[in-house]
Amino acid sequence: MPDAQGQFAVQDDEGTVGLFDSPGFEKDATGLALSGGGYKAAAFHIGALIRLNELGVLRNISRIASVSGGSIAAGYLGLHWNDLAFGADDVATNFGRAIVEPLHDFLTEVNLDVAQGILGLLLPFRSGADGVAKGYDKHLFKGASLQSLPTPGPGRPRFVLLATNYELNSLWRFSKPYAADYRVGRIDQPTFPLARIVAASSAFPPFFCPLELDLAGQTVKPTPGADRNSGRFLKRALLADGGIYDNMGLEPIWKRYGTLLVSNAGDAIDEDEHPSNWAGLMLRIIGLMHRQAENNRQRPLMLLAKLGHRKVGYWPLRNFNDNYPKPSPVRPPDDDIRAAQGEEVRLWSLGLKAFARLANHGYSLCDSSMRSYFDRLEPAPRLPFNRDGTFVR
Repeated sequence: MPDAQGQFAVQDDEGTVGLFDSPGFEKDATGLALSGGGYKAAAFHIGALIRLNELGVLRNISRIASVSGGSIAAGYLGLHWNDLAFGADDVATNFGRAIVEPLHDFLTEVNLDVAQGILGLLLPFRSGADGVAKGYDKHLFKGASLQSLPTPGPGRPRFVLLATNYELNSLWRFSKPYAADYRVGRIDQPTFPLARIVAASSAFPPFFCPLELDLAGQTVKPTPGADRNSGRFLKRALLADGGIYDNMGLEPIWKRYGTLLVSNAGDAIDEDEHPSNWAGLMLRIIGLMHRQAENNRQRPLMLLAKLGHRKVGYWPLRNFNDNYPKPSPVRPPDDDIRAAQGEEVRLWSLGLKAFARLANHGYSLCDSSMRSYFDRLEPAPRLPFNRDGTFVR
């Protein structure tokens, strides 16, 4: 809540209490958050990333925080960041070939959730999350670790992948400089496999969590407020989907940067759904709790923008271009938008047309937000995918 001066007093996830601005607040820097939502979210965010690259914004982001499906896209982008050929205009000319095409192939061809969930139930020493991690490693990350991410600096954002501490209901942050949970401590220069961290970030319940992360060989330093820097918490971390704690991925950026860009693939709530069995009812209730947690992040984000404490660009999947002051001149057909919004949250191949619908919607909404609130109009936008799923860049 804001105090009498309109400033925010909050519990910082790194263990300090104070005003909403962190001690290292950077007014002129930008943070980007990529939300959760399985393959659906990854495809939506890819469209937004294409537009941010075209506008010359992507290279100048200081930190990219991601959750679940957002971590699929962010993890791969981070792994190949140094392969991008940026020009004097800060646009990577090979973004399609280096980033979009490999992720497109993965998200339209690779199925993980059903097979890995069943194997996790049947095999005593292998969880569903373990299988998902192996799938990510085989198809995307190929043995890379967190140390394969770019070293943060000018033109190189810090990539922060988020997972929920399954036991303590706190947030684990994984990046190249450090991994930390404010209740457990901090690991400098962590060498965890990137695929395993992305799997932890997307380990949604009930079949893919918890993922057990072995901390053997890692020095977990105590930090202020680390009340669990002892015993089993120093030997392994039990991790679940980062979206359980913060599905929008805002925690690592919104107290630190003056400009916040948020790509949110969260679902809308179907008012007419009436589950007829206990499984449907359980999923419905989980969805309602998930949405309420998201609302509790969205409200202060919008208030920060309204009070002028932050510049905010926000494009949720459930939105429409017409809701922006300056809507993008390009947008998918209405039936494509509705189909994109209705895609299920899974780790299952999307198919070419579904991927195109999601990426085009993310691209168009991102463009609407950037032209409405940052006056970024050039170059003129063009939807990156044809309706049949072919990439036109």
